[in-house]
Amino acid sequence: MSSLFPIRRMFAGAMACVALVACSSPAARFHSLRAADGAGVASAESAPALLVDVLPVRVPPSVAGRRLVVQASSGQVDVLEMDRWASPVADEFRAALSAALVLQTGAVDLHGVPYDGKHPVYRVAAEVQRFESWRGSHVSIDAVWTIRTAEDRPVLTCRSVVREDVSAGIESVIQGHRRALKALASHIAEALLAYAAGPSEAARPMPGCLDSAASTLAK
Repeated sequence: MSSLFPIRRMFAGAMACVALVACSSPAARFHSLRAADGAGVASAESAPALLVDVLPVRVPPSVAGRRLVVQASSGQVDVLEMDRWASPVADEFRAALSAALVLQTGAVDLHGVPYDGKHPVYRVAAEVQRFESWRGSHVSIDAVWTIRTAEDRPVLTCRSVVREDVSAGIESVIQGHRRALKALASHIAEALLAYAAGPSEAARPMPGCLDSAASTLAK
């Protein structure tokens, strides 16, 4: 029995070391794409002038998780273990885009909510083709987005490329992406208001946009 005591002491010491390492490990930091100045969502009972359905957003698989991905060099990236999004990037993007559109247009986002169909609902879909972070340089969002209704109207398709300068810190990268997403929302909000105001021709002259009757994006 006495020979077991050194083994027990060694095991207890090993467990203590593991506990100390665990306690000394830095905690992960969680970030949100949604800006802090978001407005509350109005009730559909207030008969809003504009109803939207911001659909789930598609993002590149390389950035689709919760860990932040930053460009290290051309063709190489760093996946950060201790800096993560509060939810997967696609969810963060949709929530932030919805909040920004509500704030900028006064619309109500009915995504996922049953609706009686008495008023037109403008469905906004976005596919993010690039979501890049260059520490000490810039962040960029390249997205193709569409606006349509259930009515027999042409689909409006647009592309937005937004770039924001950032410093080397991760917090600056996060703030840069928030500004870029806010700028993207401004592009969509402008087209949405024009599209809702009348025929699709009202928004057609916008740079980077076309309707379903056109064949190429405007330069």
